[in-house]
Amino acid sequence: MSTNGPLFYAEDTVYTNDANNIGIVEKTWHDVYRDYPYDDDQIDGPPEIVQHYRNNGLPPRGWTIVAETLGRRAIPDAALRLVDRTFSCGDITRYVGRSSQSGIVLEVSMTVSLQHTLTNQVVHDVPGDELQLYIYPEQGQLISDGERLGEVVNALYRTAIRQPNGGTVWVNEASDLEVVVPATASQVAPTRGIAPALIAAPTEVPFPHQTVVTSRENIRRGQWIYGAYDPLVPPAGTVLRSEVQSLTLRWLPEGIEDFIDVEDADYSKFKVYLDMMDYGNWTVGDRVVLKNGPDAFAKYGLTRLGRERYGGFDVNTLIISETHTKVKVRWQDLTETVEDSKNLAPYVLADDHDIWPGEFVGRKDPSKKQPAEDVDIELDYTHIGVAQSVETKEQSAKVRWFKDTNNLTPENLSDVEEEVSYYELAPHSLISYGIGDYVYLPHAPFLQPESGRTSILEQGGGMMSAFARAILTQGNNQLTQLARSILRTGSGPQSPTSETEGGAGGGGRRSAELTARDAAQSVCDWYGQIVRLNLDGTVIVRLGFFDPPKDVEYPATAIIGLPEDEEEDEDADIDYDGSYIDSEIDMDEDEIDYLHDGTQDASETRRLMVAGEATTRYPDGEQITDDGSSWEDEDDEDLEFDSAYEGHEDLESPGSSSEPPTKVLVTEATQNGKAVGKIEEVEISGPAADEDEDEDGELSRFLIIDSMPGDDHHFASQEPASLNHRRLARERKILQTSLPEGIYVRTYASRLDLYRVLIIGPAQTPYEMAPFMFDMYIKSSFPKEPPECFFHSWNTNGAGRVNPNLYEDGKICLSLLGTWPGEQSTEVWSPETSTILQLLVSLQALVLNNTPYFNEAGYDAMINTDESAVSAELYSQRTFVLSRGFVLYALENPVEEFASVIEHLYYKKGYFKKNLEWIKEVLDNSTTGNAGNTSLAAATDAKASSERISRVSKGARMVLERHYQSLKQLADAKGI
Repeated sequence: MSTNGPLFYAEDTVYTNDANNIGIVEKTWHDVYRDYPYDDDQIDGPPEIVQHYRNNGLPPRGWTIVAETLGRRAIPDAALRLVDRTFSCGDITRYVGRSSQSGIVLEVSMTVSLQHTLTNQVVHDVPGDELQLYIYPEQGQLISDGERLGEVVNALYRTAIRQPNGGTVWVNEASDLEVVVPATASQVAPTRGIAPALIAAPTEVPFPHQTVVTSRENIRRGQWIYGAYDPLVPPAGTVLRSEVQSLTLRWLPEGIEDFIDVEDADYSKFKVYLDMMDYGNWTVGDRVVLKNGPDAFAKYGLTRLGRERYGGFDVNTLIISETHTKVKVRWQDLTETVEDSKNLAPYVLADDHDIWPGEFVGRKDPSKKQPAEDVDIELDYTHIGVAQSVETKEQSAKVRWFKDTNNLTPENLSDVEEEVSYYELAPHSLISYGIGDYVYLPHAPFLQPESGRTSILEQGGGMMSAFARAILTQGNNQLTQLARSILRTGSGPQSPTSETEGGAGGGGRRSAELTARDAAQSVCDWYGQIVRLNLDGTVIVRLGFFDPPKDVEYPATAIIGLPEDEEEDEDADIDYDGSYIDSEIDMDEDEIDYLHDGTQDASETRRLMVAGEATTRYPDGEQITDDGSSWEDEDDEDLEFDSAYEGHEDLESPGSSSEPPTKVLVTEATQNGKAVGKIEEVEISGPAADEDEDEDGELSRFLIIDSMPGDDHHFASQEPASLNHRRLARERKILQTSLPEGIYVRTYASRLDLYRVLIIGPAQTPYEMAPFMFDMYIKSSFPKEPPECFFHSWNTNGAGRVNPNLYEDGKICLSLLGTWPGEQSTEVWSPETSTILQLLVSLQALVLNNTPYFNEAGYDAMINTDESAVSAELYSQRTFVLSRGFVLYALENPVEEFASVIEHLYYKKGYFKKNLEWIKEVLDNSTTGNAGNTSLAAATDAKASSERISRVSKGARMVLERHYQSLKQLADAKGI
């Protein structure tokens, strides 16, 4: 069932159903990331709702956590009304509801409602660019003296207060002041305003008109402006003024910190960077002043309080009580519109391969298979170009290619636009700038040898040196070319292509050289923000230290981006990296029924395969209790489990005779080099190609084969593990009797610690009739730890993941494997109850499902929402097309272990022919001019389908047609 109500997002400004109660959204039920509150965090609301939030990191569906001035509350969505939605330049956005097209926010403008903190007067519709923060500069802002660039990492303040007897003093330590709310402060807010009690509420920095208390020592040691210390007067008062006293700066790029006092003579030389968002990111509760004070007060009819009554201080502080935001968006089809922010939604579920105009993109040879270990580099593009426009519904983009991939200059860009499938393109791994990104320009002082600083190409020099060395040591031609183009340390300062005044895209162009006036000001002209990506491979960079800011144009390959800050891993004790995916989705009974092979009832099958809980009965009648006591005999706890044949050198190892053996002797366990217990006889088959069909015409799903693992087995080079053969014997019994249809497992008589698995995509999913191969290594720590697994991503060649859980480099993200921290006990590997069968069925039934889009971490909360419908449909298309490439690869590149399986399924059982028929049907349905829905563009308002793929977009069709032609040629050669 689809959600009918509007969705709220973090940082939305909302009204609650309480009169004049305004707040900021902090957490929603559909957030991608969970946020577990601390035990001492006070959250008001129904106890069961608050407890759900504490347990799950998200409120339950239909509820939102709202931060109000007086605290945090859990509030139902139906009781909230959206007042404003914030965006930043460079954010990706969509229209609210079902929409396939996204856009990049180019500009943000804001009008606000202001309330005087003493008179409580309210005025509306004040442009954000007429305001300035009361405390300025603040932590996080950029400062420069022309030659150096610094970031404010800490700010100390001083505060002047007036005591009850009229004495006025700069207190010794402003941080020791405690704000209190006078009992006389009203809780009633004026219309569209904020209640005086909320204005007086505690803040990090005390503001004018707030009442404060402190220690007598803090008052006594202060700097007195009027009067003197009187021990009989209570150490309390009213704030008249707070201001910055000193700053701690971190100089970039070296990272060296420095302390600056605002009274220093050099402080006047510093300029604060005018960020693109400085006038568009105001928040309810911000304390501000009007830049043009007296005139602005008169303009808006506000009463301005005189200094004479307040010790000579200007106490006309204003608080923002409401905001209204408009944004300028450049959409993927290259149109630009100005929108009310409430009509847009943040695109939080953006696809890794999404493309926007002006971005550098790479194209790879779809016929060239790249080794899995190399796909993370993703720099061996056959073409490099600049995206011109995108047809999202059709999954295609128009691109202008560079004539030479080793010369990525605007002059070398072709004038011809080519329409290319999304599936052949990827955002360039290095030239990946976005709106709002801060960049260094090539004439930055630390890039010049004559600057006296460490050369960027030397081993020292901090972050930028490390960045350059990382580039130049990759050994990739395109990468080296890029490094040389942006790190021309021997050529002196570089000039921009052009320079504009008055904002991005506005004003006339003039010489790139700074004017004499600019030079005299010693303004930092080598650091700025990207405000636009042009379609010719250049970018517009705003130099925010100028007043007014200047915009300059540079080739994208000639600027140097800042590396992203490494965020502290909150789960550092968990051994996983990257954005891993949790695929532990609850399975309904009807989802598992088709896996049942008749040896157990459906509930037992479910417990065995997926949950790993309760009592499970094996075919020989032995039971395993829920405490797993039968896995290991307690008397054998001190046994050292070893590999097959160790301690039994007299036994003939497999393959030593001229005739292939039919059985192999496996030691159950050894102790002190001697056999303990019986020696098990395990039946094996010959090479996989010699497998015989059973009486039902099916091949064995589990076999121990008499062949060595090939070099293509990902774990073939691993040393043989010391195995717990008692446990593995039981695992083999489970696999021999309970493997569901579509899963084939092979292990090796010579390497019982290595498995190779083939899973056929389940019916009614985009993966139907497609082969997926996994390698498995049973470690010596098994069963305390799960096996290691590797996925063979066939024929994707950098086109992207075939599933959110299955990476192109072979990583598998699954809580059972320990690559994602499962939140429930049944989601993680248990030595007592988890089985290899459970792992394989999770891959088949939970990972390769009918709506894989929602396997992405956190996306499951968006199931059945309008916002996710189109994205889920497009993702299923991608997985369908890539899966057909898997079919082609498996047929053209036989795998020894499964050669007979592929022959049996695709030729004897007709999967090959059925794939061809399905692809042909999809292509016919997707061709313009056909009856009915001719393309996805005609059906984007449809709910994300969980049914069999019946049509695809134009971009998907481009690749699918190539797969079809290759499969058809192979079929003709085979006489199919």
